[in-house]
Amino acid sequence: MREMVLNHASLRVPEGSRDTITDWLRHLASGMGQLVSAEVVRVGLRTGQDIHEVPCSADYSLFNAYQLLRQAGYREEYQFLAGLVTKTPLLHEVGEHVEDRFRGCGGKTLPPEDGEPLVLCAITDWIAVGFPTEPIWDRDRITVSFDELLSDGTIGEASEEIDQLTRSAHADPICDRHRARLGKDSDPLTLWENRQTIFPSLAFGPDVEDNLRDQANLFTTIVAKLTDLDRSAREWREVGGPAPPWRTNVTPESPSVMNNPNFRRMRVFQSHHGTQEMFQWHARFGNNGRIHLRFDPASKEVEIGYIGPHLPLPH
Repeated sequence: MREMVLNHASLRVPEGSRDTITDWLRHLASGMGQLVSAEVVRVGLRTGQDIHEVPCSADYSLFNAYQLLRQAGYREEYQFLAGLVTKTPLLHEVGEHVEDRFRGCGGKTLPPEDGEPLVLCAITDWIAVGFPTEPIWDRDRITVSFDELLSDGTIGEASEEIDQLTRSAHADPICDRHRARLGKDSDPLTLWENRQTIFPSLAFGPDVEDNLRDQANLFTTIVAKLTDLDRSAREWREVGGPAPPWRTNVTPESPSVMNNPNFRRMRVFQSHHGTQEMFQWHARFGNNGRIHLRFDPASKEVEIGYIGPHLPLPH
């Protein structure tokens, strides 16, 4: 699982900004908590120094910031940060392969003490966390450039994009990218086993497990379509309304299908609750594929009941 790494360079705050620091730290804790809840990262923070020694200003440490957060009444955020497993120094228990590669890298734009956390994120796909003190740090994705010792003994220039969280709003796009990559790197079996992590806003009827195996040749296309449906379901819970704000074309079956008992019956599948339900709405994939789904305005639940070839239609 990925880790969070403290971006020391982002913590340089002007004197007299304690209220701002408290606000930033509150949002940072919230965003980090979202990453932990979504199982994107471990419950920990990797730092180059102990939090008592990490400066936010000339006489103000990250530890002091934690205490002011507690004193300001943000106890839940404080408890989350105080409960993090802190790994110091930066390379503590990173593994021999990562340490060897890191030792052969050097930052290009920041001093070593500031650049090393970002380089570590670049070679491990970990996530940098900090404060939005500068425009470069106020983004959910940044590019890290560094020099790397190559296998032939020469030095090469490298550049990697890394995920960065400095505001709670950065958590959602990071989670989206993480889930999209999990889905892309999965096969039908692992996707089904990890469906709640990859598509947390969708429910799946039990028949879909076999459907995914049967449609393995269109797996990448199906994952992309399910990703759109998952985002639609999540946004529905946020914005409300009678139906999800679909990110892809979703339509109901025609009256000729719904008025025919035989064809209606073909659109009934077992739900994850164990009941037989009508899945009359569908999204298209490939040349002739359909993802049949249903949605409940009361619970804001979107459930997938069938993924496969176009079901029969009346002639």
